Amino acid sequence: MTEELIPIVALIVTGCCVLIPFYLRYLTGVKKMETLVKLAENGTDIKADTLSLLSRETGPITDFRRGMIFIAISIPVTASLLIVERYELAVLLGGIPLCVGAAFLMVIRYGRRAIANQA
Repeated sequence: MTEELIPIVALIVTGCCVLIPFYLRYLTGVKKMETLVKLAENGTDIKADTLSLLSRETGPITDFRRGMIFIAISIPVTASLLIVERYELAVLLGGIPLCVGAAFLMVIRYGRRAIANQA
């Protein structure tokens, strides 16, 4: 009985991990639209500064956060697969997020150099 539940639970957890970020992004968009509607109903002038405050943040802070999340995901995955002696899977499932996280961190470093060279 319990062995039959393992794939079902795995699919449910994977589905939740994929769907929850989309749902949270949807809720953020709904809150943003509610704020814009309230501003319009009050007769407030909506300027570009107001819209930029309501938009998601981008830039080095977001890249750093994403890079660290990818690296934090890859380290335990790699370690657990190495313990079980599944070396190919460790490289595949742990190496890909590690490389993506490192790429995000390198974008920050080279972005700062490009800005410094322009000045």
